[in-house]
Amino acid sequence: MKKSLLLASLHFIFWNVFSVFLVAAELQPVVLGRGVERFEIGPILYQDDFGNLDRWVVQVEEKDGFPEALVEARDGALHCFLPGRGCTVWFREKMKTRLSISYEVICPEATEGMRGVAVKDVNNFWLASDVEDKENGLFDSDRYYGNFSSYDKMHGYYASSGGGKNTTTRMRRYPRKRGGKPVAHIALTERDGQEEFLLTPGKKMKVQLVAFDDFVQYIVDGKLVYEMAAGDDVGMEVYKRGKKKRVVGQYDPTEYPVHKEGFFGFRMVGTHHIYSNFRVHELVALPEREKVVSSIAELQSAAALSDQNVVMKPGHYLVEDVEVGRPLVHFTGSRNHFDLTGVTIEMPIAKLREMGFERTREMSCSYLIRGHEVVLKGGRFVNSYASPLPERIDFGAYNQDSDHHPIRSMTEIVVRGNDVLLQGCEVIVRGSSPYGYGNMFGIGPTAVIPLYKHSGILVRGDRAVLDGCQVKMEAFGHAIFTQRGDDITVKNCRVEGGLRASEDFLNENDDGDLGKKYDHKIQWPKSVRGLRVPKNHMINLCEDGIRAYKGTGKITVENCQVSKTRGGIKLYMAKSAMVRNCEVRDCVVQGYSVPSRGVIENCRGNAAYGPLLYIHSDGHNGQKIEIEVIPAPHGVGDHVLAAIKGRGHQIRFTTKSEEGAQLQRPIVVGYPMRFDYLSVDFPAVPAGMEGLLEKHGVQKFVAENITLNNETSHPIVLGKYAQKNRTQSKSAVKDLGTRNIVE
Repeated sequence: MKKSLLLASLHFIFWNVFSVFLVAAELQPVVLGRGVERFEIGPILYQDDFGNLDRWVVQVEEKDGFPEALVEARDGALHCFLPGRGCTVWFREKMKTRLSISYEVICPEATEGMRGVAVKDVNNFWLASDVEDKENGLFDSDRYYGNFSSYDKMHGYYASSGGGKNTTTRMRRYPRKRGGKPVAHIALTERDGQEEFLLTPGKKMKVQLVAFDDFVQYIVDGKLVYEMAAGDDVGMEVYKRGKKKRVVGQYDPTEYPVHKEGFFGFRMVGTHHIYSNFRVHELVALPEREKVVSSIAELQSAAALSDQNVVMKPGHYLVEDVEVGRPLVHFTGSRNHFDLTGVTIEMPIAKLREMGFERTREMSCSYLIRGHEVVLKGGRFVNSYASPLPERIDFGAYNQDSDHHPIRSMTEIVVRGNDVLLQGCEVIVRGSSPYGYGNMFGIGPTAVIPLYKHSGILVRGDRAVLDGCQVKMEAFGHAIFTQRGDDITVKNCRVEGGLRASEDFLNENDDGDLGKKYDHKIQWPKSVRGLRVPKNHMINLCEDGIRAYKGTGKITVENCQVSKTRGGIKLYMAKSAMVRNCEVRDCVVQGYSVPSRGVIENCRGNAAYGPLLYIHSDGHNGQKIEIEVIPAPHGVGDHVLAAIKGRGHQIRFTTKSEEGAQLQRPIVVGYPMRFDYLSVDFPAVPAGMEGLLEKHGVQKFVAENITLNNETSHPIVLGKYAQKNRTQSKSAVKDLGTRNIVE
């Protein structure tokens, strides 16, 4: 008898423990689809068994003519009875990405004759936030009040089963409206009408919502309903002339940024739901798996995937097969590390011509990085001619051979994704037209000769870092430049362009030579059009070394060297710029420029062929500049050392040695003419330019309240529009302005 009781007790204990295990296993989230390669289920972050509603915010739409609404916690569940009205129940805890949210829900059969209640609308918001107040905005009952359309303006993700009277199954990315007007947004609807994903009255249903950085999933009853990640082709709703239209587009996080934190909410309308077992688990990233590729084709395939550690076998890879209308390698995957150390990829100019290129918002490119958190380490990217050009290029012959350039302007590497690191990459850019003449034939739509530019690296994403990269420019284009993008860092980089003596251009007298064709006269811009190219000058063969265009936010350039380019470090169009520990040598138009409140700190450079410093606008203010002037005994031309205007700057020029300095170039402050008319004889203009100055060049550039400390032997000229400036100078100061203090 005792033995039987003991066996019965053990049997009872076993089944109780086993049943608890079964329940726990049943509640455990699943890993499906592309999640299998990315993460595993981690510990519970939050849970609630609905003993009360202390951790929840309830928003119920006000609606007359229906039975009373009820939202309450009892018997370990959340009961929501919403006849004819919408409701959102928000979990108060703010969550971050890399999580799985799961719960169970029952939709009871609607009571016969009960108005406004049906089996439908198991809906969810997650990682949701209000753009104006990310902490508490969603809980503002004046802005969000249970009506579905009141949530169109928020940011976040949405998934729904049983919408439209239990006929649709959808997933969306919010916002759906901005400023009260509909906006294009991602809207996945392929599961509409599929019975296996609709609601069954009285059946317990398990819902799971996944967010892992850019990767989002909607899972129901252990089946994957929808998933999407950056770079995917996705369904979208767009609006043209006020009419909604469904299209297929690419999930581009530059346009549709990843939602990385926010709140979860149960969402329903005109229904009865019973929720239980609410759990939020952390998702733990799987260790990166190393993948070795040994061909360009394998690299192309790997670039489309995410969460990888890819190593390319060292060697020389010649591009032989190209796809028309596409970059050679399109990095659409995210969170990837590509190690190309010891790899050279050679792209013949002939292959660039074959590619054709699709038109995108950036120039056409050989390598396009659209994914996020991508590291591209090492790699030597080289363009080559069919026959190598001699060191001394015959530019007349070069520009008569169409095989020397692509069929349209392009860039080698374009970065559109966020948080991208280019580390130790080397780019040798060849092939452009016309080549050998700087800007003299134009650079925009008004160019007198069709222009096929070829640039090095373009950055358009946020928080990009270029570290230890080298760009050699043997084509007309920028070496490194930015458009859009914020918090960009360029450090430890080296840029080298090329130069040509103006005498070489003046000797172009063969038929077909561009020098002869245009009588050796400048054609662009109009302010100098018709001017014969002077002797004793240098012509830049490329554009700028490091350049920021309008739309760039904050940019930092540190420990970089730029030589033999048009402009050196030219950042005046950025919103914010810091330049530290850099060196600029032998640039033709200008060395440094920064925007208002920009900083140039502990930098060096010479004015061999153009001004070392140029402040672009008299609207610029508050710059802090410290530059060591390096002697340039090889310098030519009659340009100034610096052209200064604006207000409230603090500027200091120093030198360690002036041995071998060939010419004392003035520092000009506040002047009545374009800076390219300034000369060593200021306020006189260069010989031959007097008529052009009167027609195009007379302008007023004020310099005011500037503190200028000159510790070099280069003289200072305070021009006509220099006023209320304080100047300390080791060398001579000529004051043509008003109310300046000279020490």
